[in-house]
Amino acid sequence: MTRADDPSRIAVPAAAPRPPRDGAPADRAFATNLLGTFALTVCDRLALSTREAVQHGANAPAALVTLLWYPDRPIGFLAARLRITHPGAVQLADRLGQDGLVERIPALDGRTKLLALTDRGEAVALEVLARRRDVLARAVAVLDDDAVRALARTMGRMLEAITDDLLTSEYMCRMCDELACPDARCPVEHAAPAPPHRRGLGYGVPDPD
Repeated sequence: MTRADDPSRIAVPAAAPRPPRDGAPADRAFATNLLGTFALTVCDRLALSTREAVQHGANAPAALVTLLWYPDRPIGFLAARLRITHPGAVQLADRLGQDGLVERIPALDGRTKLLALTDRGEAVALEVLARRRDVLARAVAVLDDDAVRALARTMGRMLEAITDDLLTSEYMCRMCDELACPDARCPVEHAAPAPPHRRGLGYGVPDPD
């Protein structure tokens, strides 16, 4: 039977790496692929859901969430946290400002302009977080309490392993619900602690346990 006879058959190039066929290495390859599929699916669904709450590209939801936790910050802070250029951050702030979501306020020195959410911007940022929470809750809903705790421990170890430095950690957490993940529990914070001046309103929230 040729591939033309069975369109469901995949083509396997000769140079394609073959994963292990059995044992722990095969399990690891399988789990790694599942993780990649899960991560991509979650990213796609988050992008679609948050895009319904705010327009202006993939960085707009993250910008609003950033300014929710980190109000009254200069453009450079937003650019660094989102890993975009300074001109790109200016353009993004302009577009969000035109929609009435972000405003520029004077700093104490009277020269610098700081970014802050308007009341409407805060409402949209909270909606973005709610939509994110709904997408993730659907996946976690199939797990019982013990499995959720095991997942949290496993994800914590994995997040610590891929946190390289402070800028990496800030980018990783740009869409986080910081009230759900205070310092005492945050694996990314443990891997790359943020200095006090770069912490947001969600930091330092007491552990409910």
